Amino acid sequence: MNRQTGTRARGVGLARPGAGRAWERAALGTLFLALLALCGLFPLTGDDWFREELGRRLTGPTDLLETVLAGWRTYNGRILGNLLAYAAGSRRLLRELLRAAFLFGTVRLAAGHGGFRTVWGTFLTAAALLALPRAMFAQIYPWAAGFFNYVPPAALALAALRLLGDLFAERPVPGGVPRAAAVFLLGLCGALFVEHVTLYGVWAGAVLLVWSWRRGIASAPVAAFCAGTLLGALALFLSPSYGLIWGGGAYSAGLWANAGENLPVVVSGLISRCPVLYLTLTALGLAWFAASRRTGLDRLLAALLALGCGCFILCGLRGKWTGGEALAAVLWGAALWAGCWRWLPKGERRNRALFFLASAGVGALPLLAVSPIGPRCLYWSYVCLTIAAGNLLSALPLGLLPRRPVRGTALGLAAGVLAFYLALFLPIHALEGERLAALEEAVAQGRREVVLPAYPHGEYLWEGDTDKIGSRFYIQEPGDLSISFVPAEEWAGRAGR
Repeated sequence: MNRQTGTRARGVGLARPGAGRAWERAALGTLFLALLALCGLFPLTGDDWFREELGRRLTGPTDLLETVLAGWRTYNGRILGNLLAYAAGSRRLLRELLRAAFLFGTVRLAAGHGGFRTVWGTFLTAAALLALPRAMFAQIYPWAAGFFNYVPPAALALAALRLLGDLFAERPVPGGVPRAAAVFLLGLCGALFVEHVTLYGVWAGAVLLVWSWRRGIASAPVAAFCAGTLLGALALFLSPSYGLIWGGGAYSAGLWANAGENLPVVVSGLISRCPVLYLTLTALGLAWFAASRRTGLDRLLAALLALGCGCFILCGLRGKWTGGEALAAVLWGAALWAGCWRWLPKGERRNRALFFLASAGVGALPLLAVSPIGPRCLYWSYVCLTIAAGNLLSALPLGLLPRRPVRGTALGLAAGVLAFYLALFLPIHALEGERLAALEEAVAQGRREVVLPAYPHGEYLWEGDTDKIGSRFYIQEPGDLSISFVPAEEWAGRAGR
């Protein structure tokens, strides 16, 4: 029996097929409710205020669609991202339900792709996907506009790859119209959010189609996914707004001229600021090296992994990245991919690890040519690296470890991360209510100026204290209410006088 088969049979409780017991369903339901509670604590930030006012003015589905199409013609081609963000404006319950559902779906699907078949693996994945670098977290989860443009396409891509999952085990994907239609729609819809994820989808569809054809396992669903991604990319990039790219506008200052400047930003945002992720990947890679037959090439790859990890630690401590250190990160990624190819036993988990490691790089590659970029743009790559780490972990022959400590660790990590964020956002949520009351009072009294308390832990919010609130609260027209912020303690003192 090979190591991979043995791992499946004797795993540590993370890769064992689920028994469908009631307590597991209850545990997953509890996780969903915890995510819903967390989403309910997020305040409106940044240009969410614009969408809040826009949503308040929308009269129905027809008006919503006309607004989205107007944006496609003038602003960007993100049809579904804008549709979800606009529909959720001024509809708090819908907004939080959608956010909890997409986040839970991303966690559950990522756990499956990572080789975790039970609720414990889902808890572990939830902890990993919630523990984003602070700057990325602020632009992805609390900021509704960021969430609806970056999390749903990740969930849709993972769902499509789940339906095509037999490819990773080198088996033909079952045919049939329903599956082919489903992956076609998932590929099409996933392409209507953000540009670099759209380009990734085209790459993934083409790679899976060619790979399955060369192994004689191509099928209609694989071709349907490829066609869906291509059609979606066509619908997105036919937007007249992308004329800005060639005109040197908001999306680019010269395409390739940005690559040298953006490379340190991309690799620092994806690697240097994610120490848990790169330390885990390095440790798992070296663990597989230690368990494998070692040649000179293997030792070279292991040395590149260790040196790259040391470089990341130094860069993180120094807080500065240069082009040379970015090159070290690229070499580290290449060494990790090659090491997985050589050290993991052939089979589904190795194929998944290699695919998602490559996916992380391909998902980030288009960002080198556009400007501006932010940590939110690297969310899909972060998800892919998390899945790759899951496959490296779940494939290890750890069957002799006792299950209870492993399960307790997974549960403890998920509960700890959720408790941290709930404790952090509870006072923010309470202060949000006071700020809204002060704004409503100022508008009702016709005042032209209002002072608001600044949010605590503002580093976890994207533009939490912003005058963009004026697009929702105003006297006669947006922007005529002057809004300023003071520390919460100072504001409380003013209110008490």
